[in-house]
Order: sequence, then structure tokens, then C-alpha cells
Amino acid sequence: MGAASAGRVRVLPALAWLAALAGLANLVVLAAQAASLVHSLYLNADNASALVMPALAGHLPAGAVVNLGNHAWYEPWWFMRATAGLPGYRQLWEAAPIVGGLLGSAAVAACAWWALGRVAGLACAAVLFAASEAQRWILYVPESHGLVVLHLAALCAALLFAAERSHAGRLSRGASVAVAAPLVLFTGAGLTDQLLLASALPALVLAPALCWWRTRADSWRSVSAFSLAVAVLSALLALLLTHVMQDRNVVHAPFPVDFVGSESIFAGIQNLIATLCSLGGGDFFGAPASGANLLTFLAGALTLLALAAVLAALWRWLRAPAGETRGAAGETGGAAGETGGPAGASGRASRVERGSARERAAVRRDLFVAFWGLVLVVVLAVFALTSVSGSTTDGRYLLGAWAATAALLGAAAQTPVARAALLTGVALFGVLNIHAQLSSGVTPAGVGPGQRLAGAIERFASAEGASVGYASYWDSAPVSWETRLHVKLYPVGACATPAGLCPYFNNQISSWYRPRAGVRSFLLTDSRPTVPGAIAAPPASFGKPLAVDDVGEGLTVYVYGHDVAADLG
Repeated sequence: MGAASAGRVRVLPALAWLAALAGLANLVVLAAQAASLVHSLYLNADNASALVMPALAGHLPAGAVVNLGNHAWYEPWWFMRATAGLPGYRQLWEAAPIVGGLLGSAAVAACAWWALGRVAGLACAAVLFAASEAQRWILYVPESHGLVVLHLAALCAALLFAAERSHAGRLSRGASVAVAAPLVLFTGAGLTDQLLLASALPALVLAPALCWWRTRADSWRSVSAFSLAVAVLSALLALLLTHVMQDRNVVHAPFPVDFVGSESIFAGIQNLIATLCSLGGGDFFGAPASGANLLTFLAGALTLLALAAVLAALWRWLRAPAGETRGAAGETGGAAGETGGPAGASGRASRVERGSARERAAVRRDLFVAFWGLVLVVVLAVFALTSVSGSTTDGRYLLGAWAATAALLGAAAQTPVARAALLTGVALFGVLNIHAQLSSGVTPAGVGPGQRLAGAIERFASAEGASVGYASYWDSAPVSWETRLHVKLYPVGACATPAGLCPYFNNQISSWYRPRAGVRSFLLTDSRPTVPGAIAAPPASFGKPLAVDDVGEGLTVYVYGHDVAADLG
């Protein structure tokens, strides 16, 4: 080894420590900002509704319908309904998504370490733990598809286990069932979220088949049978669970996905690039090229560079001839056979063992690259070629692709120079994320009234004897959660009826709008221009209010002597 090569090898541990410290520092920042982050996240009505609805879903009247919104987040719903009676359920519900997001990131990194080595695992962990603000708003709330990462990691780990056992001839029926049974239960529950269908099923079924096509090794057939069985049984279980939930009147609104027209493909690719940069904390498009925006640009550039490097590595892997590792192992075994005596037998056994270890490593590597490569390519294609790409800021639909990019970074760094560059880039990415989180602080994830305004609303409504109220969607759930459900504020929206207001069409329980006899209710109006669909004034059909209070910042409470649900269109 030359002096230059030795120097590069010696510098790798230092860079690895630097990348590890950047990842750990991001976790420290997350812990320090956790309280503010939780408060910020549930100023968003989508996030707050995912807590308010299960909290109010006990003892519903017959025929009540729970509408979960645009997708079936049944997994969080089951968890929250099962724990709703616990004394500290609020803190548990707020903490569980953060724990789940971190656990998913750690599990993906562990798989990368197992399949590609410690540098790959370390780089993956550092990138995933350096969650940008956009990722925090997805990973750390109940209903925004954050569990997709944990599900993908579970499937990857199970496939790696099955492949290694199959290659060694030890994938028995009992071992397959022992792994497949809990995996089917977990995956079937996850597949009730249709985003996991695109993110996981193609990769689960096709990854072993792709490895078989490259190597023609018979061991991949049993892995393919394992993955196909898990996919089919999980999909059937998901259909059954969805049917059971719909039969119990817990439903979701249709979310149609259409292919874009040929003239819109370029726009879809533009949206794809912008959304990936946003996930990486590098949404620099349209910003002035000065000051802190230069750091934002650097984060975006690192994100796109990582994606390009991973795609290039996938192309090289796909074109490379397979079976080289097995051939080398066979040649080693053959050379060992020429040595006689006990020492020769011992050396032969040792070399065979090393050859077997190399083969297992090659099997894990091939399957890992195939699985996450398919996740990446399928998710990117679905996003760019369908109506999902209509948003340039909502990165939840690219969460699987982000995890795949982080997982495959190690596959793009096969030389000491490449590994040094990878660790340097990962450490820089982590530092940039820390700077962004500390410089901007925790910004509100929504426009809902904060604790002070929610407290003022609660005090006035309670003093007037009204505990049930109605407001625009973006105000209702945040106020309900901030007041610990002492005030129950249900969403309404403008509609073309004589009343002018109707029950909100999503994220609601139908029994909320059944008029209650002998109760006072209130309407919260909001004149803030930043609130979409805000109700600026009460409709005349509600009659004359008993009391009115301007609680501040454009919010006004109107108390009525009856339940105004009777006046809704």
C-alpha cells in the first residue's frame, strides 16, 4: 500500500467520527426542541385532527361515521383507540410518532450496516437523523405516512434474513413461517395506507426475482416464493382489515391517482426535484442568492448529488456481471485442496469458511441494492408520472425514496476516496441541518390559534356555558387539542345553501353535527388572511348571539342559546 493510500485509509476513521457526531448532534437538537416542536406540529389542523378524532370516538351513537380524510391511517387509529383510556394518553400520542420515526430511521441504517458495511450504515443513520423541517412535519405526526419508513425497514430485514438462510440451505419451512407470520401481520396493517402499496409491494416481489435474473442461483427461488407469499397474504389482510373498518363506519375519502398528460411530464420532473430538495432542507428555488440561502442551496445541491450518485451506482450494479464472488470463493477452496495433512485440512476449512462469508455478504449486498433500488425508482416514477406530483412542497409521497437514497449511499462509495467523500458530505449535510434548525428555530406547522388564544376562547366560552362550538377547519382541531378537549370545536365550511355553512367534508365524525337539545354553542370566526376557508362572520340564520367576545388577532367568539348544528346546511 502506498503512502497516499495509507493516508486515505487513516483519515477514514476521523471522518466517520465526524459524520457520527453530526448525526448525534441532530438528535440532541431534536431533543432540545421536542416540546416546541410538538406544540408547533399540532397547530396544523390535519395533525391535530388525528389526535382529536380518536380522543372523541368513544361511545359513538349508532350510525355515526368516522371520516379519516384522504387516506386510511388505520394503524395510528388502532394504537390511539387502544390507549385512549390511559392517564397520560396525550403525551403518549404526541411522543409515539417521534419514537416511530426515529425507530424507522435506525432500522434502515441497521440494514445498511448489515448489508453494505459500517460506513454505509453510519452514513445512512446520519442522513436520516438529520431530519429537515419538512421531514419533521411528516415523520413525527400520526397520520402523515411516517410509518412507511419503519415498514420498509422491516421488509428489508426479513428479506435479508431469508436470502442468507436460503443461500446457506437453512431456509426451512418452520423458519419461513416464523418470520413470515409477524411480518404479514405488520405489513398487512401497513398496507391499509395506499402509499405503502407503491413504496413496498413492487420492491418486495421483484427484488429477489431481479437477483435471480442476475445470478440464476437456485437459492433465489425460495426467497422469491417467500416474498411473494408475504406480499399476497399481506395484501389480502389489508383488504380484510379495510373491509372490517369500513363495516364499522371508519372510512376515508377517495384519493384518486391519475397519470399526467404527456405535456405535463416535464412539470412533474420539476416538482420531483423541488420536493426532494425540500425534504433535504435545500428548497432554494426562487430565493435570493445571498446570505443563509447559500447554505440552503448547498443542502439542496448535496441532496441532488446524492441522488445522482445513487442512481449511477444502481446502473453500474445492474450492468456488472454477477457471480464473481462465488467464483473467487470456489478458486480459494480449490487451492486449499492442494495442501495435504491436518494443517492443510484446517487451512482448507478456514478458507472455505471465509469464502462462505464472502458469498453471504454478496447475497445480502445484492438483495439490499435490488430492494432499495426498486423502492427508489418506483416511488420516483409514480410521483413524476401521476397526479401526485401536483404539489411541490408536500414531500410525504417521496418519503420512501428519501429513505432509499440514504440506504444506498454506501453502494455509491466503494473506494477509499469515495468513502471519504461520502463521509465528508454526510457530515456537512448534518451540520447544515443543525444550522437551519437552530437559526430559524421551530416554526409553526400550521395556522391554528396558539395556547394563549385557545385559552382565551376556552375561558369566554366556558363562562358563557358553551362547551361545544364550530369553526373553520384550520382553527377547530388545534383549539380543541390546545384546550385539552375542554372545548370541543368542530369544523364547518362555506357551502351553497341558504345557511351558508355546512359540516366539513373531511376529518370529522358525523355525530358531531347532530343537534343537541338544551345546550349553548358558539361560533369562532377568523378574519386572518392567512387562514384558508376562514369564516369571517356568522351567518344570519344562526340568529342573534347571547354574547360576543373579540379574543384577539382577528378571532371572535359568538355564543348562542342553542346548538347551531341545527342551522347548518
